[in-house]
Amino acid sequence: MTIVSARKSAATDRRNSQGQPRVLSMLLNSVSVMGGKVGTMGLGFLFWLLAARQFAPAEVGLAAAAVSAMMLCTQLALVGVGSGVITSFPRHSAHPAKLLNTAFTIVIATSLVTACGFLLLSSSALGELSVVASMLVFTLLFVLMSLLGTLGVLLDQISIALGRGDQVLVRGIVFGATTVLMIAIVPVVTDARSSLAIFIPWVVGGAAACGLGALQLFRALAGYRYRVRTERGMARDLLRVGVPNWALTLTERAPGLVLPILVTELLSPAANATWYAVWMMAWVIFIIPISIGLALFAEAVRRPDSLRSVVLHGIRYSLGIGVPAAVAIALLAPFALSLLGRSYAEEGVTPLRILVAAVVPLALVQAYFSVCRARQQLAEAIGLGVLSGVVSVVAAAGAGVAFGLTGMAVAWAAVQLLTGIWAGWRLQVMGRGPARRVDPAARRGSALHAEQEA
Repeated sequence: MTIVSARKSAATDRRNSQGQPRVLSMLLNSVSVMGGKVGTMGLGFLFWLLAARQFAPAEVGLAAAAVSAMMLCTQLALVGVGSGVITSFPRHSAHPAKLLNTAFTIVIATSLVTACGFLLLSSSALGELSVVASMLVFTLLFVLMSLLGTLGVLLDQISIALGRGDQVLVRGIVFGATTVLMIAIVPVVTDARSSLAIFIPWVVGGAAACGLGALQLFRALAGYRYRVRTERGMARDLLRVGVPNWALTLTERAPGLVLPILVTELLSPAANATWYAVWMMAWVIFIIPISIGLALFAEAVRRPDSLRSVVLHGIRYSLGIGVPAAVAIALLAPFALSLLGRSYAEEGVTPLRILVAAVVPLALVQAYFSVCRARQQLAEAIGLGVLSGVVSVVAAAGAGVAFGLTGMAVAWAAVQLLTGIWAGWRLQVMGRGPARRVDPAARRGSALHAEQEA
């Protein structure tokens, strides 16, 4: 009897008792998604470490700027569709083809439009990055990677909707491992030492991750096949749910992706090699208040009458974890940057130490954004996000031209400090009233959208 039961269990491993695709528990789903992010970030640092050891700083900086431009195109192209899928999937789980076809078709179109838009900008207004538009191979690979990057994020969000965060984990590891393997192989096989040789592994890794994602989706949804179709009503519903939260997330992410482009153009590609490395290390710290802010958002919705205590706990956690982590990064900065090369350590230690100090105001800003989500006051948060993002980019760019990377870091951190002061004041005012109660499906879609855009 035990043998029969075991065989039956193995044969139906992908299905639950109701005949639906197997799902993970919420805890395992969340841990898997976070594990995928951590694994991708760790392998990403290894990728840039190998690149810095094999290529000249100017080529590394140019490639990093191209990657940032690609990621910016991806962020723009998402338009909140993944959030809409997460929210709408329970209603379409029995027949998800129309929903998924609409979502994939939208992001394919938007990713191609945004990539072509950047190519037009680079060819007409940019200097160093004009190489992306002037070289046919680079142009094609940039468009392809923008498409693959957008599809990759949407596949992650679909996996979350399916309750299969383990798929995100596996794809993240496959992507990171592929890029690391390729950056070790491409220079040896081709003897190439250009920025294009650094960009190629990203395309191969993106293709591997998306190919695996297609296979996972096929197995999870009993042979689903993509068709180029868009249901107008469904597209409207997806965008209605996703666009507001996407807009807020974009105000947080876009400045960090725009700055490497500006450093490359206003200073030099070599300077951007250092800036990009510094920003990646600082981002490890910034993820702490962002992640805790998401948990604060969900808690504020569940406990609207205890908003003030929820916010205080969230800020304490952000600072309690973020400040020691920032201190550790600041102390280890010379060693960590020296792994990339002497020039990275000489030019990057001070900017990195200044940037990680911004974890304090960011804890307030992320708490404020979370409360705005819980109270459905996204317009206010988007307004502050846009203002802060624009001012931080303009101030950092101007200071960079005048004072170099250290000046950029000071200017950016100063804007975050002012934003944090405003956010802290608004939190005091907003904490006097309860959070508005929102639909659980909308709450889930908003929170997971923000997490996946991070």
